[in-house]
Formats: sequence, C-alpha cells, structure tokens
Amino acid sequence: MKLLLIILLFSISMGGFAQQSALAKLRTRISDDEKTLLIQIDGNRDGQKIQLDQTFAVTGMSSLGKELLTYRAFNSVGLLPPLNEMPWLIFTVLGILMVGIALLTVSVQSVKAALMNPVKSLRSE
Repeated sequence: MKLLLIILLFSISMGGFAQQSALAKLRTRISDDEKTLLIQIDGNRDGQKIQLDQTFAVTGMSSLGKELLTYRAFNSVGLLPPLNEMPWLIFTVLGILMVGIALLTVSVQSVKAALMNPVKSLRSE
C-alpha cells in the first residue's frame, strides 16, 4: 500500500514538472477586470511559434464560466492552462483522490475483518 502511494505521489509530481517545463518557454498573461478577460500567450513550444492575444467580454459571467473560457482558449493552441490559474481544479482533484484513498483503506480493512475467523479473535480475549 505504501509503495502504491509513493508511486502515485511521484507520478503526480512528475506531471507537474512536465507541465512546468513545457510552459517554461511560453509567456502567459491572463487579466480579468470583471468586464473583459484578456488572454495572451507568446513563445515557442516543440519548435513551433505560439501566439494568442484574445479579449473576451465576460460581464455577468460566473467564475466557472471564465475558467472554462480560459481552458478553451489554451486548448485552442494545444496547451493546458497553468495550474496556478485553476486552483479549483487542484482542490477538486486532490479531494477526490483523498476520498478514494480513504474508501480504499476502509474497504480493505472491512474485507479483512469480515474474512477473519471469529473464533480466533474470541480466543485471544
């Protein structure tokens, strides 16, 4: 179980490093003044020049709608938005991961207790 957790944490951290190195050659700027959302991307990735300069009217749009718009703009040039621009995603993924680990741990312990012979546990008391 410990080995599985170590491998999982290692793969998550490597994914973060991979995204950081992919974005290292890019300059990104996201500006939101509640009326307009400005997304600028400039740089090179895999030998190709990437340039995006878009302004969106976002008056009255929810923050989730703005995050989705940002994701779509980055995705249109073949990129993922920087994780620091999407903090809700980090907390959601980590929350789901923690609940999954807790459920897995509890279920394994429950199955072990259900399969154990009750006579052995009564003899030791």
